This record gives sequence, C-alpha cells and structure tokens, in this order.
Amino acid sequence: MSLSLHNYNIVRVSDGKQITNCTIVRMCHAHVIVKYEGRKYKLPYNLIDKVVGHELLMPEE
Repeated sequence: MSLSLHNYNIVRVSDGKQITNCTIVRMCHAHVIVKYEGRKYKLPYNLIDKVVGHELLMPEE
C-alpha cells in the first residue's frame, strides 16, 4: 500500500505506542515537517501511518 501525500494533509502518525493526528506543513526528501498543537516537528516518512483528512484552511504567513 502506498500513501499519496500533499502539503496540508492531515496524517495519522504512530511511533508504535502513541497515535497522533498532525498536519503536514512541508515535505522534504528524507522527512516531513508536521504541525502539532501549534509547534512544528521533523518526522521521517516511516512514522506516517495513513492520511486521515485534508486541511482546508491555509495558514497565514
């Protein structure tokens, strides 16, 4: 199974113990930048379990 990822997808992230929904902010070659509770985190792609939605509101920058 493959995932089709785009900026602003809401993804389910799992480290094997905890499952969290995050919003993708930026995609890089080896990792993805996600936003969770107002903070940004760098995660490897293998922690993304599945796409669960799409963020319709674009952030102000």
